[in-house]
Amino acid sequence: MKNLMLILRREYLLRLRRPSFWVLTLLVPVVLAVLYALPVIAAQKSARQATVLVVDQTGLFEGSLVSTDEVHFHTMPSLDYARQQAGKDDLILFVPMRETTIPRDAFLYYSGSNPSTTLQSTVDGQLQTLLRNAILEDVYQVEPSVYHSVETTNIKLHTQEAGSGKESFVRVKTVVAVVLAVLLTLAIVLFSLQVMRSVQKEKQNRVAEILASTVKPVWLLVGKIGGVALTALTQTILWIILTTLCIQGIQSTAPDLFAQAREQQEHRSLATKGVEATAQYDNPVQLVDEAVQGLTAIHLPTVAGMFLLYFLLGYLLYGALLATLASRLDSYSSGGGTADADALQWALLVALPLFVVLVLAPLVLRDPSGSLASWLTVIPFTAPAAVMLRLPFGLPVWQAVLGIVLLLITFAAAALAAARSYRSHLLG
Repeated sequence: MKNLMLILRREYLLRLRRPSFWVLTLLVPVVLAVLYALPVIAAQKSARQATVLVVDQTGLFEGSLVSTDEVHFHTMPSLDYARQQAGKDDLILFVPMRETTIPRDAFLYYSGSNPSTTLQSTVDGQLQTLLRNAILEDVYQVEPSVYHSVETTNIKLHTQEAGSGKESFVRVKTVVAVVLAVLLTLAIVLFSLQVMRSVQKEKQNRVAEILASTVKPVWLLVGKIGGVALTALTQTILWIILTTLCIQGIQSTAPDLFAQAREQQEHRSLATKGVEATAQYDNPVQLVDEAVQGLTAIHLPTVAGMFLLYFLLGYLLYGALLATLASRLDSYSSGGGTADADALQWALLVALPLFVVLVLAPLVLRDPSGSLASWLTVIPFTAPAAVMLRLPFGLPVWQAVLGIVLLLITFAAAALAAARSYRSHLLG
């Protein structure tokens, strides 16, 4: 046990002394905080009202276009006059007269920067709505309000648990499941590759031969894998703390900006192109509210605990497999790049089951309780990613327990195989 603690301490401190560890530890939270704040800042910087000069030769749209936060409409008597009055960043909306009563074309002229897609959608949507209303009234003698009451009819299907009446929040849980599965897969692969690279390096510089001659191979393997696991845990905790502090710092520097963004998000209505905001969105159930409610419906402590547990078990399994692979791969005295490329190809092949689960994610999410999802949950090589896909929707306890037991058994077998490989391939 004393030798095991020495190996653990050596592997842990060795990685803490590397500049790359601290660069990534400090850089990632800053990047995440910037990615969090960038859309808010960019949205506020770009939130300016454009001026559109309207020249309507048909008379159908004159005085009916409604100004919004994105665009201000101003009627002009002629196209030549509008061109004379237009500023550098102003736009001109021209609706030409046609022989028929229904106009078919409208032109949005600009001389400065290209108008945003939001502005184009706003103008286009209002034109479509006004033209449709005119056709309903003049041609079919139908009140637009009557038509809209039928067009905007909508029934929302609520999927609830029979006993408690809780909403399922399928969309929110689907996003959470995919994010968890991808993050877990990347974490397992990246930190397992660190074990593989460590074994390759020590095999090249002959350090492993010295260690393996004084320490039992199994303790050497467990110490190496455990040292990387402690490094990963330390880095993850630091990422969480530093990211939280960075986000709070950014919010404290411009509280009004973020408060305004939250207010806009809460009052933002949904509309489709060419159709007015429907009655169901007059008092909308906002997407943000649905996301918050959906996250609340998920027991986050359980999800976090299972994520850490399956990350640890998956990392132990794939770390042992890649350590065995590294001890068996030939190292070249020259051409290290070729050796690294070969090792990476083999490593991706070993980790292929995890990526297969991500490819099958649509099928698993389509039926989280189906036979495919159940089998992927208990197969040790696919269990970590499969459990993350199913966890937000609920996971039978017996399947979780069976998957954990099989993971532990498979890891034990992989660790013994790695220990034998250490002894036979490192000491010859």
